[in-house]
Amino acid sequence: MKTLLKNGRILDPSQGLDIVGDLLIEDNQIAGYGAALAVSEPDEVYDLTGMWVAPGLVDMHTNLRQPGFEHRETIATGTQAAVAGGYTLVCCLPTTNPPLDSPSLVDYILDAAASPSAGGAFVAPVGALTVGMKGEQISDLSALKRAGIVAASDVGAPTQSARIMARAMDYCTQLDLPILAQCEDLTLSEAGAMNDGSVSAMLGLPGIPRSAEEVMVMRNCLLSLHTGCQLHVTGVSTWGAVEMIRQAKYLGAPVTCDVAPHHFALTEESVGEFDTRFKTNPPLRTQVDLDIVLQALHDGTIDCIAAHHAPYTGHEVEVPFGEAPFGVVGLESAVGATLTYLTHRDVLSPLETVRKLSTAPARVLRLEGGSLKRGETPVAQVTVIDPNHHWRFDTQFTFSRGKNSPWQGVDFKGKVVLTFCGSEIYRDAAFPPDRYSEGPVPA
Repeated sequence: MKTLLKNGRILDPSQGLDIVGDLLIEDNQIAGYGAALAVSEPDEVYDLTGMWVAPGLVDMHTNLRQPGFEHRETIATGTQAAVAGGYTLVCCLPTTNPPLDSPSLVDYILDAAASPSAGGAFVAPVGALTVGMKGEQISDLSALKRAGIVAASDVGAPTQSARIMARAMDYCTQLDLPILAQCEDLTLSEAGAMNDGSVSAMLGLPGIPRSAEEVMVMRNCLLSLHTGCQLHVTGVSTWGAVEMIRQAKYLGAPVTCDVAPHHFALTEESVGEFDTRFKTNPPLRTQVDLDIVLQALHDGTIDCIAAHHAPYTGHEVEVPFGEAPFGVVGLESAVGATLTYLTHRDVLSPLETVRKLSTAPARVLRLEGGSLKRGETPVAQVTVIDPNHHWRFDTQFTFSRGKNSPWQGVDFKGKVVLTFCGSEIYRDAAFPPDRYSEGPVPA
């Protein structure tokens, strides 16, 4: 089977590649690419003039909810949402019930992801850092790594004890296992509902101070510096956290970080009249924080963009603001938000956009993805983006069971139109039918 992707802008940060040309997928593998490939009798041809051809996107912060919370999301619906958003590999966080702290649960996740009913994206499990996510006893990370986890994480229940975190970092250093950390001091954020500031005061809502994030960022960066453990801070939101990570990198700590689209595009003002679609953790911050985050994306201090996909059902979020859960869905809107708020505003170049959505996450967690190099991935992982397609995000037409999106009704410029994981696994209605043909075509 030969699939020819013609005339696209091929963007591959793993090779510094930015050319207009063709890419050939043969027998589910990338067989070659170049300015003008000579391919005899391809089985199918896509004309991608004006579109980007990129390595399959990689998300390092996805809550798939299964097992235990299938009413919010399942591995099948989550991976279907992933491929619709251009992701060919997602990291499944341990926010399940029970938490992902045993090899048998890792096996369960991998088996479910390989099911024909799933969306076709690869799923990389992230193990619970502590048993039961209770922050008291470190999980058997050695056994979990043998079972297939790619990182350990306390997302959903951030480890409060510095002693436990230091021991966990020592353990993970020996295992060469990254830690994906949610940085939050719960004694400071307890009972808070949104960013602590003038807007929370005006609305009469309890605030979450920026220090709740920054104290833990500082602690974890120092522990990473002293132990040599690879630390990835997920979900930075304050200018102080950005500057601490910048300094930790300068000192030589093996620290990386990511940001969610809502934290580089929205502020606390979006909460408006107690709109629960904008209740996130960490909370939406101020315009000053957003400006520093944009600068850090531009200069490379922030390494990755992560969807921070946290689905909830309608009845869970249609409650008073203080009672609503924290989190938003993000897999199907991340590309649109990134291109609209970053690429088309010259914060990121097209190549840097792809780097932060694909190549950098794969490198941080040492995953088989993020590249168009032949033989670098198990099968061809390719995402095609139309950077100039205008569309409106609507949760009524999404694959995810979660409908808690801050982007409902928002107009985006830039959309995923094709996703390949081996063969084609997703084709958006926005892809022009006349751009596709079967069988040999005239030169």
